[in-house]
Amino acid sequence: MILHRYINRQLLTTTIVVTVVLMMVLVSGRFIKYLASAATGEISADVLFAVILYRMPEFLQLILPLSVFISILLVLGRMYSDSEMAVLRSGGIGQSGIVRGLIAPMLVTTFVVGLFGLYVTPYGETEVARVLEEQRGRSVLELLTPGRFHSRGDKLGMRTAYAESLNREEEALENIFISDFRYASDDSPGSLLTVMAGRGRVVERDGLAYLYLEEGFQYQGAPGDPDYRRVEFSEAMVKIGEERTVAKPPKVRSLPTMELMVLPGADARAELQWRISLVLLVPMMLIAAVPLSQVSPRQGQFNRLAPALLFYLGYVGLLLVMRSRLAKMQIDEIGWQDNMYLVHVVAFAAVVLLLNEHCLRLWLADLRRRSA
Repeated sequence: MILHRYINRQLLTTTIVVTVVLMMVLVSGRFIKYLASAATGEISADVLFAVILYRMPEFLQLILPLSVFISILLVLGRMYSDSEMAVLRSGGIGQSGIVRGLIAPMLVTTFVVGLFGLYVTPYGETEVARVLEEQRGRSVLELLTPGRFHSRGDKLGMRTAYAESLNREEEALENIFISDFRYASDDSPGSLLTVMAGRGRVVERDGLAYLYLEEGFQYQGAPGDPDYRRVEFSEAMVKIGEERTVAKPPKVRSLPTMELMVLPGADARAELQWRISLVLLVPMMLIAAVPLSQVSPRQGQFNRLAPALLFYLGYVGLLLVMRSRLAKMQIDEIGWQDNMYLVHVVAFAAVVLLLNEHCLRLWLADLRRRSA
């Protein structure tokens, strides 16, 4: 139908623009976060774009339904404000005809969100977890940026490293300073190892990473104790990496959907319901956008945009609250009311009321007239 092609063409253009804008906002925020981690030496700058790329499906599955929802509000709102809808209604085309015209974009959006949410995003989460776990397993020296101090510590101690410059031709660090402090298990002050060397480079031996140092000094002792040992060396090896054969178990967010279906835990059930809820969210909100976009020509196309967005955010917010609540419960404590699908039932009832808003107003007016 010509009308449906007319609406869908405008809807496609608006959706692309809104999606690009929202993606730029969300990706730039995450990129700044990862860039700050790279600046402090927590992760390498080489993996920034890989992490962002793996997170793209997660961003899209959240942004795409909102983008199409906003696009329907803008397109239909403009048609209402330009009196195009009044012409269509005079020709016998009402809300049901508009909803039928949105079936194609609704099916495409539902398919894409379902594909990302059920299959692609868990794979991306697995890869992100793998990359970040590898970065956490790297030593501060492996992430060392010349000209800056870098520190990293845990419950066992703290290591600070500094290199004045990098000789790119020989791939060697120059004027290296390393301070390795180990906490004591009792009331003793612990031990401090300080190494200064003229140059050094990273080498690998038997699956471990070492820093090969040349022409330097080593100082070892306890803080506050004047009895320090000083050793001069021409060559030395400092272990800076650990074998990375042991991996942490994957988080629930990175598990495949088929595996979530058989896991008994409450967190697995919450994650599975969340993925299915993203799919159910799409047709529910796209249908709701049709009555929510209805404005009079005097009001303008943006008049009901804020209430519609509040309705959308309230829907998603309830799903997130239910997801968090369900994930924290024990499996034997979960009752019938602890279910994210109840939120969809409430949303479906609200959508039905919105579609029948005119009939509901007439019924309430008739009821008030009779009671008077």
